[in-house]
Amino acid sequence: MIRLKNIIVLLFLPFLFTTFVNAQSITSLLRNQQLTVYDIGIFRLQEDMKSSIPQVQKHFPNKEIEISDIYTDVVSSFWRNTIDLIVSVPMSETLTKTNYFSDMYRCKNIFFSVRDHLLRNQNESNYNFSRASSYVVSTFSTPTSWPSWKYEQQKIKELVSMIQLEVTLRPSNELAFREGVSPINCKGSLADEFDTIVVTKNFN
Repeated sequence: MIRLKNIIVLLFLPFLFTTFVNAQSITSLLRNQQLTVYDIGIFRLQEDMKSSIPQVQKHFPNKEIEISDIYTDVVSSFWRNTIDLIVSVPMSETLTKTNYFSDMYRCKNIFFSVRDHLLRNQNESNYNFSRASSYVVSTFSTPTSWPSWKYEQQKIKELVSMIQLEVTLRPSNELAFREGVSPINCKGSLADEFDTIVVTKNFN
């Protein structure tokens, strides 16, 4: 009987050892992972975008859009070298084929409300690029490591350009079926002026 117990223990020991090694391996792996400044910047952008949701809802004074319905995200593409700041608003009315200009202005107005919210802590300036560049540099920096590239205007321009804010007013399924309308998008960098924001809509 004792010999049988010894055999069971001997058979079970490799399993315990493997489990222990694997646990140590994953712990070591996680502790040795390096959190880059890029990762920190993306996380900060995600939090800033979430905090902008109440600014979006202000464009719907009748509260037909609930805060919980407004979607924000930050999508980073290594291959395209882009960072897209996404705002998506579901529309159950007013988004029609004959209401293009009104929808366009609403889309742009939401764009600039979100943009101004993101840049709210930057020094007031008539020069949007100055505020945008200050924001992106601080977003992709850490208190212990101030980037040397902040003195290189070309690098800052690249970063400002690669971060694009996109607002989409999308019809609900019912509205799309009833009116035959498609989403309207407005997109641009945080340094763009009102007239340079690109607006797209499918009229088919």
